[in-house]
Formats: sequence, structure tokens, C-alpha cells
Amino acid sequence: MKSYKPHRRYLSKLWLVETIVAVLILIVAALPMLIVSLERSGSMRGAVIAWIVCGALDVLWWVPAMLLSAPYYRSLSYEIREEEVIVRAGIVTRSVKLVPYRTVTNLTVKRGLLDRWLGLGTVDIQTAGMSGTNNVEQSLVGLENAQEVYELVVRELRRFRGTATEGVGDTDVPASADTLTAILAEVRAIRRTLDEESPRGGA
Repeated sequence: MKSYKPHRRYLSKLWLVETIVAVLILIVAALPMLIVSLERSGSMRGAVIAWIVCGALDVLWWVPAMLLSAPYYRSLSYEIREEEVIVRAGIVTRSVKLVPYRTVTNLTVKRGLLDRWLGLGTVDIQTAGMSGTNNVEQSLVGLENAQEVYELVVRELRRFRGTATEGVGDTDVPASADTLTAILAEVRAIRRTLDEESPRGGA
């Protein structure tokens, strides 16, 4: 078992994102008020008042978000085990989420613009229930060594599948010639049956 935690720079990323969002909300909310105020009275006094009100409301969520970022960051931890990945998170309510290897269908390493700037990455784990969607079961965020964690999970996943199913379903293990021949024979038999039944179905 190996344990990982997000890098300290992930906390900086949280603070930066929250600040950018707060500034964007302030601009988007106050700009229309500025335009309306100038059109109606030709004065910026009303717009300034509106901007101050919007700023005060913006601060009401921004300050708690900034304060809660540090405890949330400290609560995050990941464990790569022999049969599953465990993600722990939460401030008030502590959650422990298990992702069994038997349900994993895809692994990806994701690095956004801020992640590349900060030298971080995210390992996304997709399971059978999330296949065909853009959603992921769990994300291991804020990793400085995201590629290393990805490769470890891949190795554990292959080892687990090799142990549990003796190689069946492992994309690195080619099917034997006998297996392929048996599958081909079965497909041909199904096709003959369908061809024989087709005229009667159309009659």
C-alpha cells in the first residue's frame, strides 16, 4: 500500500481559483449596473454604490471559501492498495470512497493550464458505471507526481486482474489461437441460424 497527499501548491491553486471567480463575479454583476446608471443619470454614483454592494456580497462567500480551503486541502489523502484505491476527503463530514479495481475501465492524467503552471496533475479514475460519459468516479487531485501515481495504479490494476482472472480481460495478454477459433466458429453458427430463419420470418 502507498499513500499520497496533494502537494502544497494545490492549496495555492484553490486560493487562486477562488479569487479569480470572486473577481469575475464582481465584474459580471457590477458592469451592467454601471452601464444602466450611466444611461439613466449620467453619473457613476449609483454604479459605485452598486459595485460596493456587489463587492460586499461577493466577500461573504469568498472569505469563508478561502478559510475552508486549508482544512479541505489537509483532509485529502489517497491510498493505492492491492485491490482498490481509497480517497479520503471532507471537513465537517469525513468521506472515505473506495474504487475497486474490478470496476475500473479507464485511467487518465489531466493537467490544466494552472496545473501546468504549478507543476501539478490529476489522476482521473473512470469506472463501469461512468463509461460513455465525461464523468469520473474519483479524481486524485493536486499531485506533483501524477504520472508516477498513474503508473502505480496501472501496475496494481494489471496485477489484480491477472491474479483474479488469470489474464482474462487484460489487454496486454493476447487471446490464444484456440480461443479465437472457437469464437469464430460460434459466430459462424449464429450467422447460419439467422440465415436459415430469415426466409421464414419474411414469409
